[in-house]
Amino acid sequence: MIRLIAIDLDGTLLNSHKEVSSKNLQALHFAQDQGIKVVICTGRPYSTMHHLIDKIGLTSKDDYLILYNGAFVQRIYDGKVMVKEELTMRDLQSWYPELTRLNLPLNVLDQTFVYEPLAYPPGYESFYVGQVTTAPNQKKDFKSFGADQRFMKFVVTINEDHLSHQIPYLNQDLVKQYTLSRSHPFQLEIMKAGVSKGRALKLLADQLTIDSSDIMAIGDQMNDEDMIQYAGMGIVMANGADQLKEMADFLTLSNDQDGVAHAIYQFIK
Repeated sequence: MIRLIAIDLDGTLLNSHKEVSSKNLQALHFAQDQGIKVVICTGRPYSTMHHLIDKIGLTSKDDYLILYNGAFVQRIYDGKVMVKEELTMRDLQSWYPELTRLNLPLNVLDQTFVYEPLAYPPGYESFYVGQVTTAPNQKKDFKSFGADQRFMKFVVTINEDHLSHQIPYLNQDLVKQYTLSRSHPFQLEIMKAGVSKGRALKLLADQLTIDSSDIMAIGDQMNDEDMIQYAGMGIVMANGADQLKEMADFLTLSNDQDGVAHAIYQFIK
């Protein structure tokens, strides 16, 4: 029996226009009316979530968000933080020169801003700000952060071919110390070691005393991988990554065909 639905946003619940369709919204409300908990699991920061929280109706005292790919879990009504896994200035000092060496443009996020460097590698500008995220942003000399500055994640956003070509050249000793994930074909995200949507979902499910067999997880990209594997019912969108589709218990329609609604009505009667 499904008791919790964990849903990714971009490429999953949201269509190509970054909107929740009326059919998907009706399906979420149908599930909620049956007492099923809906948990958004996203790489996004909280600042981009307000309108979705209201629209979906995540208003009970037991509604939660999984943010920054699992680095942050928060109860919505009172802001209580359940999980907070942060990166430090030492991490930035390790990654910034390494990514610059490979002409990979870096953005860093804390709970308030997306920070852009004063300059990207020439000819390899990031399009994260403006095209991918609507979070507040600032330009910043990355060397000017205070020693106690903390970050939720690092993001590299560049055309898919260049990113795919450069990733194998990353210092593997450095890579092994962190969680790296492709949230889009054109985007690499770097988090503290052990951070993932699946781990955060398990911690939340344990808190709510919900067994993994009673969880449906819906996603489309490789940052959804362990969430899909952890859930008793792992569902992947038709527009999802081919590698993720191989792990799916069920393939649903695309995000432009109300695939979330299709999955909900398929398994919840």
